[in-house]
Amino acid sequence: MLRYIPLMLLLVACATPQERCINDAAAPYRSALKERAKIAETLARGFTYKTEYETRRVFSRSRIGPDTFVPCWDRETVPVTKRIAVDADALRARDAQLARDLPNLQRAAERGAYACAQAFAKTAP
Repeated sequence: MLRYIPLMLLLVACATPQERCINDAAAPYRSALKERAKIAETLARGFTYKTEYETRRVFSRSRIGPDTFVPCWDRETVPVTKRIAVDADALRARDAQLARDLPNLQRAAERGAYACAQAFAKTAP
């Protein structure tokens, strides 16, 4: 995984300043769209997932020599995913609020993209 970090940084660096500006201007709008999609998915499913981590004692063996093992107790932390009931009314209220906010967020993203285009049009070759 670490060997891919320079490649990812290179790809991020490939965006022009204008593209980064437009991306930043549209971020709240995209975030609201993603949240609405997640809310719709959760409402359709009827529950959500919550992951907690538990530390358990497990019986294992430890190597003390080239071919010698000793039984011992060890600890391991494992993720435990549980279903959690959702408050459907609260999710619907949040979805309705997002639906009311989306037109304003879209207009703000369009204004931001226009401002970015104007700001960087002067620097274009």
